[in-house]
Amino acid sequence: MNDVATVPGSDSEFRFSLWRHGDAAVRALPDMHLGDRELGEDAVDEARRIQQSDARFVSIDPVVDLSGGPGTEHMIPVLSFIRELTSYGVEVDWRARLAPDGPQWWVFSHLFPPSALEGPHGDDVASAWRARYHVGRCFLRQGPGFVQIRDRRSTGLRRLTVSDGALVSAIESLMSDRGADSVPDQAVSVFEKQHLVIRIGGGVWWAPYRLRRWALPAWEV
Repeated sequence: MNDVATVPGSDSEFRFSLWRHGDAAVRALPDMHLGDRELGEDAVDEARRIQQSDARFVSIDPVVDLSGGPGTEHMIPVLSFIRELTSYGVEVDWRARLAPDGPQWWVFSHLFPPSALEGPHGDDVASAWRARYHVGRCFLRQGPGFVQIRDRRSTGLRRLTVSDGALVSAIESLMSDRGADSVPDQAVSVFEKQHLVIRIGGGVWWAPYRLRRWALPAWEV
C-alpha cells in the first residue's frame, strides 16, 4: 500500500482505494485505479488532498461501526473522512453497522449513503437513506464572527445561528478533530442537544460539514 499510516490509538486499520470514476464499468478500464492507502491521523487534510487530485470515487474498508459504544472512538477519524469527502462531492463507497442502543441512523443521513448497512432493519434503513439523501442535508456557513448551520436530516429545515465567540471557537476545534479535551464540556452539551455532536466511544464527533463544492456568497469561508 502507498502512504501507509494508522489511526492513532487503534488496532484497526481503515484502508481506502482511490478511483477516477464511480461507475463500476469505467473503473474496470486501464488507469482508473489511483492506489490504496490507510487512513492517517489527519482525516480532514487527507480528504482535501484527495479532492485536489484526480480521484472522484473512494472505497473504504472495513465496516464502520456507528453504534457509538465503548471502544469505538477510533471511528471518529473515518467518520470525519466520510464527512469531508461528502462536503467535496466525492463519491464514497462504505459499509456501516448500526446498533439498537446507538445513535439513530438519521444523524448520519447527510453523509454519502453506505452501500450496505448492518443492524436492525438494515436494508430498509439503507433504502430510506439513499432515497432521502441529497447534498446539503446538514452543513454550515461561516461568516465574520458567526456560524450558521442548516439541518435537514430529520423533519423540515432547522436553521441555527451561532454567534457566541466561545461556541464558534468550539466548532472550529470539533471540525478539526482536535479532540473533546480541547472543547469545553458546556459547548459539547449545547451541540449534543441539537444532534450536531455525536458521542462515539469515549470521544465526540462533529457532524455538519462545510459545503465547499458549490459557490457560496462572498462572506462565507
